[in-house]
Amino acid sequence: MTKKKIANIPFGPFISVLAGATVNGKTNYATIGAYGVVSQKNVLYISLKNSHYTTAGVLENGYFTVNIPKSDDVEKTDYCGTVSGSKVDKSNVFESFYD
Repeated sequence: MTKKKIANIPFGPFISVLAGATVNGKTNYATIGAYGVVSQKNVLYISLKNSHYTTAGVLENGYFTVNIPKSDDVEKTDYCGTVSGSKVDKSNVFESFYD
């Protein structure tokens, strides 16, 4: 097999993002680091474990949001990644809006 040189692939560090979903009628946020662009079209992917509370909302409703937090929101973003929505109501951590 011959080696083929390919263009440099951008690799980290990447910022964490917030995945948002409605779970049992309430907004929930999960901090994730596994996300990306699937193609050159407007298609994003996120990676959530089946056991995550937010995953239930994605499966229940068929949609999710991807939010890029500001640097001022580091503590809130960290909080959303360290507590489970099944135990704590995270709906008021950020202001939710729908377009």
